[in-house]
Amino acid sequence: MQIKNTIEKFLKDERGSFGVKEIAITVAVIVVIGFAITGIQSNMPSWITQIWNLFIQQIQGLIS
Repeated sequence: MQIKNTIEKFLKDERGSFGVKEIAITVAVIVVIGFAITGIQSNMPSWITQIWNLFIQQIQGLIS
């Protein structure tokens, strides 16, 4: 019940203005998305190679 009251108070206090908390959360989300994109880009060539090899194997299996 304490958490619910805290959340309600927080939401009532925040009326249309951007505070330090919102800006910090937004920056943190952007940083996390940046790390995710970097990880995906570094793995992309190997994923494409694996998918391409899978397609070639499937095509060869259908032809044989």
